[in-house]
Amino acid sequence: MGRISDEDIQRVRDATDLISLISETVVLKKKGRLFWGLCPFHGEKTPSFKVDPGTQLWHCFGCSEGGDAFGFVMRTENLEFPEAVRRLAERAHIDIVEEGGGLPAGRKERLIAACEAAAAYFHGQLTHARTAGAESAREYLKKRGFGIEVAKHFNLGYAPHGRDNMTRALLRDGFTREELVEANLSLTDGASLKDRFYNRIMFPISDLSGRVIAFGGRVVGTGEPKYLNTAETPIFSKSSNLYAIDRARNEIVSSGTAVVVEGYTDVIALHEAGIAYAVATLGTALTERHVRLLGRFSSRVVYLFDGDAAGIRAADRAAEFIDWHATPEAGSSKTDLLVAIIPEGADPADYVSANGVQKMRELIGEAQPLLRFVIDQRLADHDLNSPEGRARALEAASVVLTRVRGSILEQDYTNYLANRLLTDFATVQRAVSAAKPEPRRGESPAQTPSGSSGEASKKPAAAHQRPDGPQAKAEYELLRLAVISPIARGKAQELLADGLVTGEEISSVLLLVLQAGEARKKQLYEAVARSDRAAAEMISPWLVDAPEVEEVEYAVREIAIRLKDFDLTRQILAKRAQLLSLDAEKDKTAFDGLFKEIAELQRLQAEVRRGLGDMERSGGGDTA
Repeated sequence: MGRISDEDIQRVRDATDLISLISETVVLKKKGRLFWGLCPFHGEKTPSFKVDPGTQLWHCFGCSEGGDAFGFVMRTENLEFPEAVRRLAERAHIDIVEEGGGLPAGRKERLIAACEAAAAYFHGQLTHARTAGAESAREYLKKRGFGIEVAKHFNLGYAPHGRDNMTRALLRDGFTREELVEANLSLTDGASLKDRFYNRIMFPISDLSGRVIAFGGRVVGTGEPKYLNTAETPIFSKSSNLYAIDRARNEIVSSGTAVVVEGYTDVIALHEAGIAYAVATLGTALTERHVRLLGRFSSRVVYLFDGDAAGIRAADRAAEFIDWHATPEAGSSKTDLLVAIIPEGADPADYVSANGVQKMRELIGEAQPLLRFVIDQRLADHDLNSPEGRARALEAASVVLTRVRGSILEQDYTNYLANRLLTDFATVQRAVSAAKPEPRRGESPAQTPSGSSGEASKKPAAAHQRPDGPQAKAEYELLRLAVISPIARGKAQELLADGLVTGEEISSVLLLVLQAGEARKKQLYEAVARSDRAAAEMISPWLVDAPEVEEVEYAVREIAIRLKDFDLTRQILAKRAQLLSLDAEKDKTAFDGLFKEIAELQRLQAEVRRGLGDMERSGGGDTA
């Protein structure tokens, strides 16, 4: 698929009436200037879904979803942004011209159709063939506890013995040699083709829409490799897809947890046991793109490992995905990465079979933070009873904390390390400051898919939730004021430049709002969406029937004072932590200097708080 121009995107947007579009799937009733209906994205009996014909934006108060026409189609039909543009262009009878390379839309659909046809062929072989290979495949699944109903539910299949059985079947169905090779279903063997998969139990891998895009195959009996996966194709990437994500996504949302395992049969066993929020990686370790994908549906990701040495090593490697998103400062974009180790080296399928679903739920519920687990593992590799061992342990563990520098987590785990290593806070802090982050495993950054134009083509992030904590609430309110009133943007720019807005998500979205200049309502949404659709959808609730804000300057001034107060608190806490690491007698000069700095910061904070009190007594409310 080629690139869709900004002009064509605007033509499609202008030609799409949001009320008419949504009315095709939702019954809308007009109340005043707005239209209301039952939200199509979550079950509800009382309408909380409203559409603003003036701004051409929608928002649900129940699930916090929101956006424009493109966002609505993306969510209802599980499409990427370029595909949503094409769908609405077709609906409006607009011809769009796509430039550049990439896979034509029709070609992509043909490859998916070929994979779907292959899945049907493999499934038929497993469920109906009377060959010795098919019988062996059924027997293997039966021993794992997976009868024919499970095979049907998960669309499992069998790739038969033979050189080109599947290839010949799909050629008869009308697929071309080139399509079969491009989908990695067939391989060229001189002038002829041969099946990529044979004598294997086949696990279809689907995209979020449930369409088959690849396969994992387990050899029946003996043979190497034991598992064989589809290679990278124009419609499939191992580092971006997860097995059973299409089946698990709704359960992940409702349970608030995503469980990641490493085997297809583990996923099936967990789903059959009632833990239907499990997915598996595809012959590769967890990647950053996997974490971001799961983060769209839940803020809690539990990596479930076998308790053997390989599982422990895999958990340690997963530490590279710990970053700012794991810290409290990330606000609603925070993703809790946790790890649960299955005891006695059992795999998930065997454990849930032997111990029952309740024990597995308890194990998942007791998962510990991945950051804590990795630090403990690094410490366990060294002799903490000797000075040399503790020094090496400090060096190894400090590297882990480089990924959360400047956060509350860094402060907490610096204290934790100091206690474990029988040293002081300052020593650990220096080690963390000097440590260099471990390089991530070779993975190219996610590319913007072709056809995106200037607008972000990724699907929107999971619904934004109002953050907890006084600082986060104040920053959230500052963003809201900046969105609905250009008057607030000048002061917001100052606070951002001074580093007083600490939440990463709020900072990035606020910057996009400021870059939009004086734009308001629909124009502001479109300006932000050109850079980041997730950010645009985060601010959409404030733009649907956007109110006029009274006393904006007063509200922003109060928030600025609050943020200064929070900043002073952080400075005081950091210096107090340093003070605790000093000996009042041996380090008298440094101790006295820090004591004076803390006293001065406390004096400044008292002034700030007096100013805030004066504002509140003069009649202002608590905006945070």
